[in-house]
Amino acid sequence: MKINNAFLFIIPILFSGIIFCQSVEVVPFTGYMFAGKLNTVDGEINIDNGVNYGLILDVKVDTEVIVELMYNRLDTRLQIIEGLFDTVKNSFNMSVEYFQGGAQFEIEDGKFRPFWAFTLGATLFNPANENINSEWRFSFTVGGGIKYYFIKNFGIRLQWRFLVPIYFNGGALFCGNEGCGAVISGSALLLQYDLTAGLVIVL
Repeated sequence: MKINNAFLFIIPILFSGIIFCQSVEVVPFTGYMFAGKLNTVDGEINIDNGVNYGLILDVKVDTEVIVELMYNRLDTRLQIIEGLFDTVKNSFNMSVEYFQGGAQFEIEDGKFRPFWAFTLGATLFNPANENINSEWRFSFTVGGGIKYYFIKNFGIRLQWRFLVPIYFNGGALFCGNEGCGAVISGSALLLQYDLTAGLVIVL
């Protein structure tokens, strides 16, 4: 999946939101991501947990509905482990990057606002080693949290979120000059989740 294809449906969502927007919020955030594991024919892909960070752009189009764009990044290390003795077949540094667009729904109005959100988009698994190919995958996220506004234009946002890249068909992963790291025999989900805190800046 190329990045331009991944955003074909996100761009119309953004522009439709801007046309009817009531306000715009920018939310820089950081937190901790539990990066998950994926079973393959060649063993288990294990992605290290770690600190993630990113940026959210919220365009409010209704009293309860908000168009949401999100970039979320984790710098981590991937290991491919095989056999009964957990032998490390391959190991390398990489980034996991989410490019998402969707909707957020505020349950209440006022200073204290519970919410939930759902997004669709793409995830890039990008090895630091240029000899290993990167992997684009369709993904979605779902989560919820609370926002609290100290003043009209400034607040905080606390959130939990499931992040789910989807492998639709079997195939080789992380191929390079020395072959491929692992093979998936069929469709699979890589379940990740994070806990984050961010600043809400209302423009």
